[in-house]
Amino acid sequence: MKIAGILLCVSALFLVGCGGDDGGGDSDISTTKINQGPASTNITQGATNAVPPVDISTMKYIRRTNATAIITNIVRVYYHDKKRFTGNAIKNDKDGSQALIPMKDGYWHGTFRIKYPGGKQTKYRVDYVRGLRSGAAYTWYANGKARSRSFYTNDFRFGIWTTFHPNGKTNKVMVLSTKIPGKVLRRAAFDLTGRPLTGKTPAGRKFQWQVNGTDPLKKLSYYINRLAPSLTTVFGNPDQRRGNVWTYSGLTIRDMKTGQIKHTARFTVNNGKVVAVEVLP
Repeated sequence: MKIAGILLCVSALFLVGCGGDDGGGDSDISTTKINQGPASTNITQGATNAVPPVDISTMKYIRRTNATAIITNIVRVYYHDKKRFTGNAIKNDKDGSQALIPMKDGYWHGTFRIKYPGGKQTKYRVDYVRGLRSGAAYTWYANGKARSRSFYTNDFRFGIWTTFHPNGKTNKVMVLSTKIPGKVLRRAAFDLTGRPLTGKTPAGRKFQWQVNGTDPLKKLSYYINRLAPSLTTVFGNPDQRRGNVWTYSGLTIRDMKTGQIKHTARFTVNNGKVVAVEVLP
């Protein structure tokens, strides 16, 4: 009887122990499932939302050299109150846009964003790792449509770099070397309808034009009162032609007053001559 009682107690002990382990196991598995989420490619922000952002113009910085086998970069290390800054910084541009810059130990580190004036629409986004751009970079038009997509490693652009027309169609595609910074391996360009543009890129599409500038040869207004064929000579065939309005997109046009970059020029042609030009985002 004593032996039977001992065996019964031992059996009961094992049953209770197994039951306790099962209960704990179910709890752990359930918690794991709840905590799992979609994998994120965003880098952990170096800043906390509890602390107000600091204007970067009030900070001091030193330059540090960051060298790899491929490229040597100069990065800035920022200080605030004589300490390496960790938190969010802001930078206000002349055109009204604002940059949010996360920092960690003085380096830009985390998801950097630029917002259009008003603060609702993102203009540019890229991740930084200790002062260097890393991973995918995106830009958007003011209406929220995609403008470009590219990739960085150690702060140099590599791989496929794609830009888009304002209507969403692909504008240009370039394949950049992963070994030689800035080297273009292949490129292609497309008009507003998505048709490939063949031959060499016209000089006017590679030139940086100006509005509100002082150099008359860099102003698009230079072509007013000139013959319409001068447009096709400089810019190639228009991306869009409606009646007497010729539209060229994918250009680089800098407003010298605001620093803003625009990308579309619309020429009005009458009787074989250019009579007006309008610059659009």
